[in-house]
Amino acid sequence: MKDQDDNRELDALIQACFDGQLSEAEAERLSHWIEKSSEARQRYWQLASVHGMVEQSMQSASLKAVIGEDPVAQVPAKWGGRWQAITSVAAGAAIGVLTASLVWAYTIPRVNLPRQEMKKIVFESFEDSNLKLSGRFPIIANQWFGGVRSVSEQDEMPAVNGTRVGQFNTSSKSKFTYARYLIDLDEHPEAGENYGRSVDVEAYFLTSNSAEASVFQIRLGAFSQEPQAVRPIWNDHDLLFDTVLQHVGRNYVTEPGEQAGWHKLRATIEIPPGTRSVVVSLGAGNMDPDATKSDHFVDAVRVRLVDTFESLEGKTK
Repeated sequence: MKDQDDNRELDALIQACFDGQLSEAEAERLSHWIEKSSEARQRYWQLASVHGMVEQSMQSASLKAVIGEDPVAQVPAKWGGRWQAITSVAAGAAIGVLTASLVWAYTIPRVNLPRQEMKKIVFESFEDSNLKLSGRFPIIANQWFGGVRSVSEQDEMPAVNGTRVGQFNTSSKSKFTYARYLIDLDEHPEAGENYGRSVDVEAYFLTSNSAEASVFQIRLGAFSQEPQAVRPIWNDHDLLFDTVLQHVGRNYVTEPGEQAGWHKLRATIEIPPGTRSVVVSLGAGNMDPDATKSDHFVDAVRVRLVDTFESLEGKTK
């Protein structure tokens, strides 16, 4: 039981590290843990690889970046396809917290790092001018549903990718508007033994009204049920949290008066054994439901399936 509690605490500290939300005390604890434990180092590298921060994070080792900066970076709208570029803040978050532990980071042989295979599930940049999503929740797998339509980029809102973006429908009845995608893992055969699976999602969000606080959200849920059976579970909160195998949520709240621009949000969910369906839910809305309604946009949504295989070091133990 203690080992399970330790594993949960370690994962929470590592995730907080990537999100730039570690306190000084937590940063010291994580640094000490990784220095003393080979299992902790292997776990860190596994999650760092999923977050795409291993190589870039070596370039920045600033504890100040971890504690004092915003974990969600604003990005230029036109960045020449460099969609996987890591900001200095994220790089600092990945290994900057381990300023006293960089020696092991450089000396771990690359052959011992877990091998990963990444598969694109979907990349949506809303380039289809006829795209207009409908329905509140997917009724079939592998297709977008929700309240989003494709619109042309504007001078004050250049697209992150291509020339069009997705615009969330405004609603007077609910705080959020959603776009959702349902993955059927039966269409993605298992890769063998001694590996773990995760689904990694990135999306860019923007508000038209920087004077009002907005909320952007990614929610992920893993279910043992087939896709057709997930909808009634998702819409019943009591049933949902009694049934879901794994659930992850990431929110970003803009500050009133914050500089306008795209905000990158990322979430990763580990897939438990027995998972059949994975829900990807993107949401946007005003923080204050009584505030003047703002237009909200989404672009460059990338969903990937990541298979992480046991390292050579792990196989020889």
